[in-house]
Amino acid sequence: MSSWPNSNETSDDDDEYMSEFNSMQMEYFQTPDTVIDPSFCGLVTESDRRCILHRQRPGKFVAFEGTDTGRRFIGCATEDGVNCGVLEWVDAPCPVILQRCLSKLWDMYHEQNLGRAQDNEAHGIEVAKLQKELDSLANQYSQLVDDVSKLFDYQDGVKSHDMDCTSQAINELKEKKKQLEEQAKIELQMEKLKLKKEQRCILQSQADIMQNTRKAMKELEVEKDLLKEEKKLENVIAELLKVGHGCKEKLDKIKEVVMEE
Repeated sequence: MSSWPNSNETSDDDDEYMSEFNSMQMEYFQTPDTVIDPSFCGLVTESDRRCILHRQRPGKFVAFEGTDTGRRFIGCATEDGVNCGVLEWVDAPCPVILQRCLSKLWDMYHEQNLGRAQDNEAHGIEVAKLQKELDSLANQYSQLVDDVSKLFDYQDGVKSHDMDCTSQAINELKEKKKQLEEQAKIELQMEKLKLKKEQRCILQSQADIMQNTRKAMKELEVEKDLLKEEKKLENVIAELLKVGHGCKEKLDKIKEVVMEE
């Protein structure tokens, strides 16, 4: 059965790593920011060196922070959990004048970032203010839309009422037009009947006139015939008187009778 080793029992490797751990400066545990350099990256394969806490192969990195910017170093490759930090600097520290320049540049960078942060904060405040105004405008716009919608509904109601009144007036006009048309038809029929009656009267009058004309013409013909007969009779009497036949008195009486007729 396996058992846990005593606290006094440590391997030679543990002693070596603990000795290295105690001898390292604390600054090595402060891992700087890095930048990718294709010529110096990946895990260390040239040696069997391991990181202190995880005992894994360290990685190759290039620092990108403060006065160590551009320096290559060997460091812990663990991304999750506690990082062992820098195990070994490959490049020596930069000259003092270059360190001052780098420090100045990084101060300017941090100052600019601080200014950007302040600008972002002011921008955030301004954005919040604008958002508040936008919300207020949105509420006003919604209220305006509601008011306009109510106005349109009211106008639609008025238009509907006007349309109803107009429709009623149109229906009344149609009804009145229909009544007038019916009345006009009746009057037209009455006029036609009146004209037919007048035509019948005219035709009857014409027939009476023609009949009376024919009758008068017949009477004239009869009178003409009588006049002719009378004239013939007068001629006969005159011939008789001339010849001397008959009594003159009798002939005068006959003449008087003829004249009376």
